[in-house]
Amino acid sequence: MTASQDIYDDLLTVPEVAEWLRVEPRFVYRLVSSGDLIRCNVGRYIRIPAESVRAYLKVNTSVAVKPIVRPRRPGGRARRYLRVVTDGE
Repeated sequence: MTASQDIYDDLLTVPEVAEWLRVEPRFVYRLVSSGDLIRCNVGRYIRIPAESVRAYLKVNTSVAVKPIVRPRRPGGRARRYLRVVTDGE
């Protein structure tokens, strides 16, 4: 088999892709029409290669970044009782 035949081994229907991505079928049609997913027309039916969905997920997956923790200033009443110390005291 050639590389191009391997891509088309697993062809999925729009409802199958929607279930896999946990979205509405309408969103899958939007991804197909925008060119984000490759489609194959089999007669009047649309089939989407599983490899195309995997590539879409790989490109659109982001890694969570740990937020920077900054020291907190005292709030409210505590701020009133803070004194500024200068070298003269």
